[in-house]
Amino acid sequence: MLQAELELLVLAFQQGDKSAFARLYQHFHRDLIRFAASQLHGQHVAADLVQNVWLKVMKRVHRLDDPAVFTSWLYRAVRWEVLDWQKQPQQRRTEALPDADVLMAGPLPSVETPLSAAIATLSSADQLLLQLFYRHQLAQQQIALILQIPLGTVKSRLHRIRQLLAQHSSVHNATPGAVVSSHDSGDN
Repeated sequence: MLQAELELLVLAFQQGDKSAFARLYQHFHRDLIRFAASQLHGQHVAADLVQNVWLKVMKRVHRLDDPAVFTSWLYRAVRWEVLDWQKQPQQRRTEALPDADVLMAGPLPSVETPLSAAIATLSSADQLLLQLFYRHQLAQQQIALILQIPLGTVKSRLHRIRQLLAQHSSVHNATPGAVVSSHDSGDN
């Protein structure tokens, strides 16, 4: 959906247009569940938390002054809903339903790749940043609003993360290449 179309839908939604709300819901709902599920490590409550956010959005959308920041506002609301849920002691002890994997974003690789291993070594804040940028394809400005950090911080963290992953990749790729090269020279 184009940004201009999104902004017009938000304006219509703010004026009470139910079809505009339905289109916004269809556009964002699945990605928001994936985002919440990833923050909860696949726990089954992601859909419930996102539903709570939609209920709050319906009540508070008129407070949004700039329709251009709707996406950031929505993702930030999900992030806060998840954080609030995690703070409740009785919620920390939950069991995932067998079908909780349905909520996860895309199929997970059955074998751990070097890249996934490298990403797993990153801090949770860096993993969240990568997820928002690459999986949800949000702009750096939107990520800054969601995480409530300066745009420059988003840019520098992404740069640092890319360098770390590139270093990990070059180290990983250099080792097998060296083994193959020495092995090939021994056969000749």
